[in-house]
Amino acid sequence: MSLASGWLAAPAARSVRLGYALPDFGCLADRRDPQSGTAWAREEPSRQLVSGRPILSRAKMDLVLSIADYYFFTPYIYPATWPEDNIFRQAITLLIVTNLGAFILYFFFATLSYYFVYDHLLMKHPQFLKNQVSREITHSVQSMPWMSIPTVLLFLLEVRGYSRLYDGIGEFPYGWFQLVASVLSFLFFTDMLIYWIHRGLHHKLVYKRLHKPHHIWKIPTPFASHAFHPLDGFLQSLPYHIYPFIFPLHKKTYSGDIVNCYILLMNRYIGILENFSTAMI
Repeated sequence: MSLASGWLAAPAARSVRLGYALPDFGCLADRRDPQSGTAWAREEPSRQLVSGRPILSRAKMDLVLSIADYYFFTPYIYPATWPEDNIFRQAITLLIVTNLGAFILYFFFATLSYYFVYDHLLMKHPQFLKNQVSREITHSVQSMPWMSIPTVLLFLLEVRGYSRLYDGIGEFPYGWFQLVASVLSFLFFTDMLIYWIHRGLHHKLVYKRLHKPHHIWKIPTPFASHAFHPLDGFLQSLPYHIYPFIFPLHKKTYSGDIVNCYILLMNRYIGILENFSTAMI
């Protein structure tokens, strides 16, 4: 057994359950029952048409959800009687995975930006608040779980096949060209909508209640990147999540775009994009 396959081996405890949905990629594609030695069979879900396009009538497992189920939730958490395509189970798992992923990305990228990129001389500015960094972190940590609730509902629709996310390049006639074009259109679409949503949040009817709490940080650090009112934060992330319901997008490209947006978001709080935007205006 190679080192990689050994490291990725499924937990021995509680063995393997019948009807297990296997992630179909890499070394996971040829797994066998450790007791009988027989290969685990995959059941291909049937397709049906919804609004003139095919979706999976059973849950189309997302890559991250499949890995989480395969290595943790199915062998250790959920009872064998609760199938992986149960909508309530998926919602619970997505809520846990989304929050865990959001906190990891937030602290990882914000910490890197704060210690290696952020200009700490800005903290001597008279408008930099007392205990501001800890207040930014506290505000973010309190807001992110609430932001995740409506986000998980959109993820659930994606996982159950109602988006236009796809797995293989060959599923669309223009192949790699369409893949590259989708990255550019994703950036254009999301940046444009976020601009208009942000402008709308400055309207006098909603600014004081929703968006003003974010502008308390006059001299923000990267830790202020998620210090929003929960509804404000969700609305500004909404374009990222509605794009794959409107346009075809490769699943792995979508995941990469989301991580890239996290990095760009942190950059907004170290002055890089503000200076660029000011120069453009």
